[in-house]
Amino acid sequence: MAKLNTGFKRWSLDCHDVSIEVMEDLGLSAMDDDSNSCSNPSVKQVVISNIPEPAVKRKECSPFAVPSAVMDFSEDDQSSDSFLLSKRMRMDGPPGIDGFSRLSDEVILSIFKWLPKSTIAKCAQVSKRWKRLCYDEVLWRRLDLSGTCLKPTILGSVLLRGAHILRLAKTEICDPIYPVSPLLQEFPRYRNLQFLDLSMASISTQGLFDLFDTCKNLKKLSMEHCVVDERACKALSQNEQLEVLNMSMCYGVGVSELKWIVNGCKKLDSWNLAWTDLNSEALQLISTSAPKSLERINISGCRTTLKDEHVLALCQRCPKLVELDISDSTAVTSICVSYIHDNLKRLEYLAMARCYNVPLSVYLVFQKSGLLYLDIFGLLTETMLGTLRAKLPSIEINKFYFSSVARPTVGIRRTSIWGMKVRE
Repeated sequence: MAKLNTGFKRWSLDCHDVSIEVMEDLGLSAMDDDSNSCSNPSVKQVVISNIPEPAVKRKECSPFAVPSAVMDFSEDDQSSDSFLLSKRMRMDGPPGIDGFSRLSDEVILSIFKWLPKSTIAKCAQVSKRWKRLCYDEVLWRRLDLSGTCLKPTILGSVLLRGAHILRLAKTEICDPIYPVSPLLQEFPRYRNLQFLDLSMASISTQGLFDLFDTCKNLKKLSMEHCVVDERACKALSQNEQLEVLNMSMCYGVGVSELKWIVNGCKKLDSWNLAWTDLNSEALQLISTSAPKSLERINISGCRTTLKDEHVLALCQRCPKLVELDISDSTAVTSICVSYIHDNLKRLEYLAMARCYNVPLSVYLVFQKSGLLYLDIFGLLTETMLGTLRAKLPSIEINKFYFSSVARPTVGIRRTSIWGMKVRE
């Protein structure tokens, strides 16, 4: 190729004879070649020192360093990491500062109210302050432990926290109730319990005695299907403010047990003794010594022991009765209905289901009374039921299948006892 004679530096296209000037003009430098592929050994390897340095310098790594693909971050990566770090600091707060320490006790208690009781018990292990707040009686006023198994001393710990409303239906309660004999002077919170449901609970007579001996401010109690003895009923009689007592299907109810209750619980309003296998002596004690404040009583299930004279004595002893259930008493006669009509002027509900010795015509005596409900299941055919309803238009007949006297729950409601919620 012909060479141009100009004022500029000359260069050639021959790849074997590349001048340093041409590479300087292009801003390039020659690289070392270890392959010895160049045929001209006389050509020197040249490095241009005045090539501009890169904007970001990489540090030289030792042979034992982490590869650059792992350690080298771009500016974008560094900015994203700093954003995540700042976001995390905003969420968690500055290191070494507890956000809860700035809150008042009232605010923390309002937060703890939304937690399950098992979670609150775990929170008590965080610090001394949290333990004090977690054991505040505000968090333990209402408690539902139904259907669980309480290991020894657990129930005592719950009562020590100041429970007011406690549901223990179908709960297995292991002895002992308390770790040591409780001193009421040192732990007055045992007296806070007022509403207790022990329906179908598995608890020993010793457990009942320990429980009633410390909780002396009970107002409503249900121990349906529990086993009682004289010591437990004696301790129960110390609850002078007791208004509602459900002892239906209890075992061990006799004259000695009933004496303590009728002599100590003078303010009883509702009492359920259905299917407790009461003998004639126990029925005589109830009909002559029951609290005069009684308004509702259930003594059904006394198949052959309840007599007309017992009903007469009870009506004269408790003239304020509003609800009376003597179902499944096959020994009573029509005279019993006359006793009820003449003495119980405030009666609104009467249950005499399966009282087979009482003729149906006797119930017509309630035509001009204040009776609202009459349950006489097992005695009427559909035709007879229609005829009786026509003659007693102001009375609803056979409306309730089960008695609700002193029972804590009625129907399918299981989150409350006697109309009071057991869960926050």
